[in-house]
Amino acid sequence: MAKVTVDQIRQRLDAIDGRRRHYEQKSREPGRLRLHEVWRHTYLAHPYLLGAPDERVAERFKSIFMNVNELSGEGKLSLVPMEVTDEYMQVFTHLLEEYGTRRNGHPPDEVIAEARLPLLKYFEDGTPLGVRMFEGYDLPNTPILVKYGQRQFMEPMFERGELRVANAGLYNDAGFLDAVRDDETSRTFFIPTFRERLAGETHLEIAGHRQPFDDDDIVLPLVFDDYFLFSLCEHVHYRMPTDFRADAAIVIRDPELFKQRLISAFLARHSDWKPMAGSVIYYDPYRDYTKFRVPEMAKHFGYAYQKEVRIVFRSPRKLLSPLEPVNLTIGPMKDYADLVAVPR
Repeated sequence: MAKVTVDQIRQRLDAIDGRRRHYEQKSREPGRLRLHEVWRHTYLAHPYLLGAPDERVAERFKSIFMNVNELSGEGKLSLVPMEVTDEYMQVFTHLLEEYGTRRNGHPPDEVIAEARLPLLKYFEDGTPLGVRMFEGYDLPNTPILVKYGQRQFMEPMFERGELRVANAGLYNDAGFLDAVRDDETSRTFFIPTFRERLAGETHLEIAGHRQPFDDDDIVLPLVFDDYFLFSLCEHVHYRMPTDFRADAAIVIRDPELFKQRLISAFLARHSDWKPMAGSVIYYDPYRDYTKFRVPEMAKHFGYAYQKEVRIVFRSPRKLLSPLEPVNLTIGPMKDYADLVAVPR
């Protein structure tokens, strides 16, 4: 990964300071700043990506691009409405300002093309898979959970309650799809160092430990023990069947009953493990250093569009051997869930 030199930082900072002064001057004029200009000034006042390598900025662009778009039940792509969240439009605007200081002044064409690829996959076979799957299904108007998967696994889960609770380390497998694969036993943060590099410094003191850096920001991994994990989504999301190569889904109309049965079945085997359940907290590795306290319930913000709900189990002691997936039976789900599948 190509690093960023002090000369590059100095040149970029000069451009950013000029833009920042422009918006500060404009803010004193009648009409003041528009919303996107407020976001731009926020970044220019603290350009946290200034010293980041091009490759990391490109990965961030792709992560954010996945989250500013959504797929509707009519099979149309659109921007996530501002009234739902403006979080990703803000950081997307920050990225545009950062790219404005770099070569060509805009995101490279190849980065944009790579960011669009996952969205284009939804339409490879015409109408998106998720739209076809839920066509004609009346969505409940009460809280639900949704489990996506292949019919051969969803049918036994629905009919008899047979399911597998995987260990989190299993998701590191390179054979998984991009939407599934993740390092679930570590959380990585990046700490900007461009001002320290300009000052000729070579390390930062963090929590009493010296963290050296070269021509890069500090990369700070938080590593923790393996645990058990069962993932669902908090609602019907029409992108998920394509992302997970799923041809079926179970819509759970009584989430609390399902969680109670799964947790009880697991604790019947491992009574001293600690269960936790809830919505995943999605964190920005450059900005959210204190957003979560339970790492098992947190995930990189690139996956935020999945709106995951998870049930996890943490060991009460240090693991002495690798974990293996656990097969459980929680009983038939027909009384409180629906099985939905793509027509054969």
